[in-house]
Amino acid sequence: MTSKKPLPIVSYESIKENIGNGKPTILAFGMSHCYSCLAMSKVFAEVLQAHPEYQIYSIDSQKDRLIARDTYKLKEMPTQIFFNAEGEEVFRHIGAYKKAVLDIILKKWGFV
Repeated sequence: MTSKKPLPIVSYESIKENIGNGKPTILAFGMSHCYSCLAMSKVFAEVLQAHPEYQIYSIDSQKDRLIARDTYKLKEMPTQIFFNAEGEEVFRHIGAYKKAVLDIILKKWGFV
């Protein structure tokens, strides 16, 4: 059995200008001590490995708590926010899900 690694954590400041750059984007907010956050991050890492052209970013909600709380009004983790190519939020999900469900969501919102 292979060990899956989570997405590397990035700061919101370093990627915020990628939202609305003509490509759909996903921000995956989570916390380092949260099992569901880590599981979701591993699913996104698997997707990104198969599709390196996707813009999927893991944001630590504790380090970027003002962005999580004030900009995106997050109250629970993990939360994933999906943006279309123009940078408009099109979908938001709280919690973790399996890759099969994520594949359906990615297709619906124009990633595939």
